[in-house]
Amino acid sequence: MRVSRAMEPIAEASAARDRPRDAREEASAAARGTRFTLERRLAVAFAGAVIAVTVMALAVFDTARRALEASRWVAHTQQVLEGLDGMLGGLAQVEAAVYAYALTDEGAYLARRDRALSLFESRSQKLGGLLADNPLQQRRWRVLRHIADEQIALLDRVVVVRQTEGAAAARELLMLSLPHQSAESMRSVFQEMQQEEYRLMKERVQAEERQRTIAVAAGLLLAATFVVLFAAAYRAIRRQLAERKAAEARVVVLNRRLEERARELESANRDLESFSYSVSHDLRAPLRAIDGFSRILEEEYGERLDGEGRRLLAVVRDNSRRMSGLIDDLLEFSRLGRKPLATADVDMTQLARETFGQLVLAAERAPGFTLAPLPPARGDPALLRQVWANLLANAIKFSAGREAPLVEVSGGESGPENVYCVKDNGAGFDMRYYDKLFGVFQRLHGEEFEGTGVGLAIVQRVIARHGGRVWAEGRPGEGAAFYFSLPREARDGEVREG
Repeated sequence: MRVSRAMEPIAEASAARDRPRDAREEASAAARGTRFTLERRLAVAFAGAVIAVTVMALAVFDTARRALEASRWVAHTQQVLEGLDGMLGGLAQVEAAVYAYALTDEGAYLARRDRALSLFESRSQKLGGLLADNPLQQRRWRVLRHIADEQIALLDRVVVVRQTEGAAAARELLMLSLPHQSAESMRSVFQEMQQEEYRLMKERVQAEERQRTIAVAAGLLLAATFVVLFAAAYRAIRRQLAERKAAEARVVVLNRRLEERARELESANRDLESFSYSVSHDLRAPLRAIDGFSRILEEEYGERLDGEGRRLLAVVRDNSRRMSGLIDDLLEFSRLGRKPLATADVDMTQLARETFGQLVLAAERAPGFTLAPLPPARGDPALLRQVWANLLANAIKFSAGREAPLVEVSGGESGPENVYCVKDNGAGFDMRYYDKLFGVFQRLHGEEFEGTGVGLAIVQRVIARHGGRVWAEGRPGEGAAFYFSLPREARDGEVREG
């Protein structure tokens, strides 16, 4: 689990690669937080304004309705007063026509009387309808109508006497039988009804004026509410704009930091490429020389060495081979970030079967193997083969010490992804150290298991470039299960950087 000083440029480059993503996340989080705050405040302010304006508008509407109702009652009272005058005026026209007929015996006056009677009847009925809401005035109207009917009956007798007994008898009937008491009663009832309507008129005019005053006040209050809400909205918008500008300034700062970190990444990548070149050209030659001279020494001078010398020579050759393998893994890891994806349809079941078959040829002990049908994928066949090779090689390696080693491969669909699993019954690992599992040069086991600590990092980078995820579960001594997912709807030529 120790990192060699020679590997530090790789680790630094990997850390630098993650920094721009952190800056992007900070900028995105700042923008989302500002937008959420602005939208939430504006939504609350808008909802409050709508409620306030709605309440005020309903109040103004109700006040206007009451004012209109009061105005309608004032007009109703005016109609009642006009109806009273019209009813009495119609009765007076009937009396005038009968008097004129009694004195002149001209038929035209009878026709005038008939028209006056019709007008009186219509006005009387209309007045009765107008007084339907006032029981007291209804009773008075019925008394008034009864007196009027008696007078009309008397006038009809005058007409009959004029036609049968002559003008003198008609004039005598008019002079002697005219019901002065009825006329006084009619006048008294008329005055009572008129006074009542004037009283109602005064009350209703006052109510109308009061409701109009309230309506005007409510309208002014509504207008004032609009002004206050507009001013509050204006202030809120200005404040939010100021906050947004401040947030945008923070985003600009974060973007500058992002650019700086991108430059750091570019510099780190250059260092990484330079280191890779140095590894491939400067370290390989000494390693080949060490291995070659060690082999010569072993072949030509092996008989002169004692057992401890030969053991130490074997250690030198073994470590040079391990160093060569580590260099190969590092070069492969560094190339993954620059190599473009060549996507194609991949039969994952066949790929896993072929990869396992190749791996067990070099294994000292072949484990049991179960392979369930796997969903197909779309990706780079060579890189996906490397993923299967690293995961299956780990499963074979860590389960080799079991009495009955077993490697199981399964997969299926999960939402928009295909999920694949490689499970073994080997040494497992402690989940407390899970965060180190996919790191470069991180090894959770000792020297009893060979390895460079790069394989799982390569798996994670390949799957991330395909837009997927990698995770694992395990327990010490109970085996481990490694999962990776790939999107089912990947597009041709699509490259996703992790």
